[in-house]
Order: sequence, then structure tokens, then C-alpha cells
Amino acid sequence: MASNWPPRWLTTVPQEALDNGEGEVVINFAEAFGIITKDSVAGKSGEPLVLREWQKELMRHVFAGDQDRYRHRISLIGMPRKNGKSALGSVFGLYSLILGARGAEVYSVAAEKEQARITFADAKRMVEASPELTAITKLYRDAIELPKAGSVYRVLSAEAFSKEGLNPSATIFDELHAQPNRELFDVMSLAMGARTSPLLIAITTAGVKSDTTGQDSIAYSLYQYGQKVARGEIEDPSFLWHGMSLMPRLIIENLQLGNRLTLASVTSVLPMTLFLPFAELPKLSSAPSAVTSGSVHRLAGYQLAHGTLAKVKPH
Repeated sequence: MASNWPPRWLTTVPQEALDNGEGEVVINFAEAFGIITKDSVAGKSGEPLVLREWQKELMRHVFAGDQDRYRHRISLIGMPRKNGKSALGSVFGLYSLILGARGAEVYSVAAEKEQARITFADAKRMVEASPELTAITKLYRDAIELPKAGSVYRVLSAEAFSKEGLNPSATIFDELHAQPNRELFDVMSLAMGARTSPLLIAITTAGVKSDTTGQDSIAYSLYQYGQKVARGEIEDPSFLWHGMSLMPRLIIENLQLGNRLTLASVTSVLPMTLFLPFAELPKLSSAPSAVTSGSVHRLAGYQLAHGTLAKVKPH
């Protein structure tokens, strides 16, 4: 197993739930349709997305199953910057649209609409790069429709949203720590109550302890709750807490260079990490060999049929 797994904090997930989940299908979907959307250390724009082993394990945990539904209604994922946060969020959202329930409502959510569009835009580029996905979807500025399933993937922000008519099947919160208050989180988590197997996935880097109201931020509140679940103080199988080290890159780079840190240099970035303990940044695992360009035939067990990706029934 890669050195990045298990992460520093992780709520317990039984092997049976991992086996009964959709993790392997999500991994196949990501490697069939995922692409790198901008030049980076991961590769050049347009190249196939290559998942690290810890990312695969994360997918198995997020999409763990409990009988005929997802085990986790809420997943809090904490990770340092430059670890593929947007790519993961876009895969989660696009998978939930294409292979989710009929009539799915998927939302990319952030404090500001431009931030919410980052994850959504990555998903949109994945669709545009795939003839198969392009054939079954309709693309708009802030929405992707799957007409034959009556499903839609939209952008939503704390700046402007309506509480009316929301029925989310999957919600992807980007940079949860930046939410000005907990209102939008509470709206989305309550609105998904009518769904039999909803997902709310919150991905965040380090953040401050308090929100604009002076109360504990929603990210800090969930962090505290996740710690109690991880320690066994609270039993809640519907909540997943995955926390990698979130030490600011400035401090890590200085430590790696052997530089002496002054109190001023540390406190200049401390506001980002008030609710997260310091730890060593996990080493990046070596990337596996490149995969071939994605297409439907690589997504084992599924085929293009009637305007959707349909699961192939065993003979």
C-alpha cells in the first residue's frame, strides 16, 4: 500500500462495506473517462487521469455500500493543496450523474460561484473529451444534462442559491472551510433527505476555526465530529472522515530545506490551520504507468444503450 494510506485520520469502514460498495466501478469510470485538465506535475492537459493508490482507496471508502445503499451520507475529505482535489471532485460528480440514480440532481458547491465552477469545469472537459459521454449529454454553461435519465449536474454557490425545489442525490462541496456560514451546507444536507441513497462529499484544504458569524465554521464542526467518530466516541457509520496532513506548504518547504523558522513566519500562515494539528506532509506515491485513452469499452460491465450508460446484465 502506498505510504499515503491510511491517512492520518480515518473513520473505520468494515471490509464487507468496501466489498459491497461501488468503489471499483468508480475507479474504472475515472480511468476510462478522467483526463488531466491543465498542465501540472500529474501530466499534460488532455492526458488520461492516472489514479494514485491512495486515491483508489479513498474512492472505495467514499462509495462503500450498506446493503442496497451507500454507507456514508456525508464524507469529509481533508487534504493538502496540489493533491488532485478538483479532479477527484469532478470524478465524483460526473460519476453520480452518469451512473447514479435516474432523476439524479448533482451539485458542485462552493462559497463563490467561480470556485464551484472549477470542479464542474473539469467534469465538463471530461465529457467534451469523450465521444461516448458527449453523445448522451447536453452541455450548458453551468449545467450538464443526461436527458434519457432525467438527470442534471449543476453549479451552486453560497452567494446565490434558492432553498426551493432542491432534491440533491449527490453534492460535492469544494473548499468547505471557505463557506461564510453553515446555511448552504444545512440546506443541502436536509434537502437530500428524500433520497434513498444520497451522497454529500465535502473536500477541503486547511481552514479557519470560525466563520463570519463568529461561530465554529462548518468545516471545524465536522472535523471535531469526525475525530470523535474516528476515536470511537460516537458511533455513526453514515459519516466518513478522511484527513491527510494539512500543514501549510510554506512551513513544510522550509523544514525540508533545513531553514530556521521564526515565530513570525509560522504565525503568518497559522490562521489556515487553527483547527488542524501539524504533521509531516505525506509523500506522494509514484504514479502508475499511463493508461490508454478512456472509452466505454474500458468501463467493465457497462455499455452505451438508449442514451445512457447501462449496466450489462450477466448471462
